[in-house]
Amino acid sequence: MNIRRLDPSEQEDMKRIRCIAFNARKDFTKPDDDPNLPADWTWGYFENGRLVSDITAIPYKTRFDGHTVSMCGISGVSSLPESRHGGKIFALLRTILENEYEIGTEFSNLAPFSHSFYRRMGYELCNCRQSITTKVRNFDKLPARGSFTQHFPGDPTDELNAVFNEYIKNLNHAILRDSSPERMWWKKFTRNDPYNTGVCTYIWRDESGAARGYIQIKQGEKQWRNNELTINELAFVDSQALYGTLAFVSLLQGSDITWQAPTYIQFSDIIPDNWEFSTSIIPRDMTRIVHVERALESTRKPEGHGVYRIEVNDPRLPGNNGVFQVEYADGKSEVTRVDAPADLTADIPALSQLVMGFRTLDSALLTRGDLILRGNAETLRKVFTIRPSHLTEEF
Repeated sequence: MNIRRLDPSEQEDMKRIRCIAFNARKDFTKPDDDPNLPADWTWGYFENGRLVSDITAIPYKTRFDGHTVSMCGISGVSSLPESRHGGKIFALLRTILENEYEIGTEFSNLAPFSHSFYRRMGYELCNCRQSITTKVRNFDKLPARGSFTQHFPGDPTDELNAVFNEYIKNLNHAILRDSSPERMWWKKFTRNDPYNTGVCTYIWRDESGAARGYIQIKQGEKQWRNNELTINELAFVDSQALYGTLAFVSLLQGSDITWQAPTYIQFSDIIPDNWEFSTSIIPRDMTRIVHVERALESTRKPEGHGVYRIEVNDPRLPGNNGVFQVEYADGKSEVTRVDAPADLTADIPALSQLVMGFRTLDSALLTRGDLILRGNAETLRKVFTIRPSHLTEEF
């Protein structure tokens, strides 16, 4: 076969392809600063024994409607220029998705270079961010409570992890960092030397001294008050921790600050003079349901008892085709395949948006011709609601 997983001896070939594909630079005479991902996470396409295209499929654990489920993160999609336009990436992606379906992975996520390209493989926009820019001085108005402790590379991450896990408990798309081999996601998050990179992490503690939030700031290249700042990440366990952690911004020397924040945070409540900030929505990450039956088992259940049936059309993963009946009661559900009329007919992109809580049923019906409502609308409206969402890792 032309497609298989890489072995460790082929990792440098993969890195060379990515240097060319992404116009990156790397001195192969020097050791890597970052640890290698396991070689067999990457699938390669070979021509005459030569690696010409590759995709890394990262096995994440992610939060979804209060559950921890499996998610395949698609990363490092690359081909040598002379090997492009031959369907190799689609062939690799198809192989990966088929493998993930067989092992029961619920979802796959990626950050696309082109949304239309990945829609052809069943992915759809399911996560946006709101880019917020305001003056540092606007945070002077936030009440100063508690205290801050700087976290340095090599420090224990237990407190960060405890805050983060509470923060993502009900946040769809959020990835559990402590589920990675050798805690590599936390090592990646905390690896930056603040004096060399300008990336600084601070833990916010409430009046009792308990860690309740943290903020990671990236300082710009300019000096002092003209410095432009970026919030790389902010995590908090409740409203008090959100305001307490954001108050740290007022202690910084800088002019403007930008934050790609979750869309569920209403920033106009935080900076009451709403002319003092600008915001824009960034359509970003794409999701695909990989295993429909397992995804529907974890999908939110309204109060009480109900039943609904969905007819699914998935040309890439035929195992997902058919009519699925979901019966729920007391926070539990049972999903079965049935030979019965469906309440809703959907292809995988449309269903992925509904299941992930990216949009309501009525919103989707308004603009998606690939979604057909046949009945039982009241129940379906209760199931497919907008839920808090934020993808916490960069692929």
